[in-house]
Amino acid sequence: MEFYVYNDSRDLLGTVESYEYLRWTRRYSHCGSFELLAVADDNNLALLRMGLVLWKSDDEEAGIIEHIELTMDEREYILVRGRFATGILARRIVWGTAILQGDVSVCASQLITRHLLNPVDNNRIVSGYAFSAPDLGIHINTQISYRNLLGTVESLCAATDIGIKTVWNPVSRQFTVTLYKGSNNPAVFSRDFENLTSQIYIDSELESATVALVAGEGEGAERQTVSVGGGAGTERREIFVDAKDLRGEDFGSAYSAALAQRGDAALAELAAVKSFDAAVNPHGNLKYKTDFDIGQIVKVISKKWGVKLDARITEIEESYDRDGLSLQVVFGRGLLTLAQKLRMGEM
Repeated sequence: MEFYVYNDSRDLLGTVESYEYLRWTRRYSHCGSFELLAVADDNNLALLRMGLVLWKSDDEEAGIIEHIELTMDEREYILVRGRFATGILARRIVWGTAILQGDVSVCASQLITRHLLNPVDNNRIVSGYAFSAPDLGIHINTQISYRNLLGTVESLCAATDIGIKTVWNPVSRQFTVTLYKGSNNPAVFSRDFENLTSQIYIDSELESATVALVAGEGEGAERQTVSVGGGAGTERREIFVDAKDLRGEDFGSAYSAALAQRGDAALAELAAVKSFDAAVNPHGNLKYKTDFDIGQIVKVISKKWGVKLDARITEIEESYDRDGLSLQVVFGRGLLTLAQKLRMGEM
């Protein structure tokens, strides 16, 4: 594996030849991130600078340096952090109101094209990026106003169980944002097969909801509402979703469907959590990126705990240090992060 550095014009500057550790975290429906610690020698100080692109030769995605720390103890070190190139979407907002109707790929293309690739204001254009994704057969019917572009696209992906990544082509020097649907995979993970070295299982309903009452236009008793979801007795958990930003004149006869989709998205975020967070043996019977990869649905089994879970691989953290490669994998959807909770408040 080689670790290359490119400048703002996507010209190759050089190779990071030595470092203390690298954490390279790939995510399915959200933007990935990285952290690199290296000795602050002349080569690394020249290469590891703000805004430069880092690419691992065995990966489709590349990262952009967004944070630098220089420290001195017995030696001088440089620590850099950043997000994968998808994170460039976080530098834009949905400027105004976007009516999203159609396949999720079409809606993502509409948002990214109008606010990043070909906006009315030329100052908002980011060059060297493109969007390309197949029709995924998942219809979107909603409206978005004045929200962060990355958070909006990630929310669409999370609500529809779709992956997002930005593929780097070092030959064309082009980034291509794309959406994809992870496949089913026959791989089985279990300590009995010695492909897991440690594991944490989470089964949580602390923040879950099963029914959403969605309120749209109108005032008081005249306000238009729909409810989605179900459940009875103690198994029923209700939430209220304020969707007053959705206007009937924008959707016509599809207005109720738009309200219902807003409720479905909220329930998807607040679904009960069943997930494994496990250290995967990189030398076990399953080979990373050959037998399993990000976005795939696999089986995770713990006979001792009585757990058998069909779960999507939603996050993989690759850690490289003197001991070699270690893998930390999240199977299933984990607990909500602070950022996800804040976005819930915008729904």
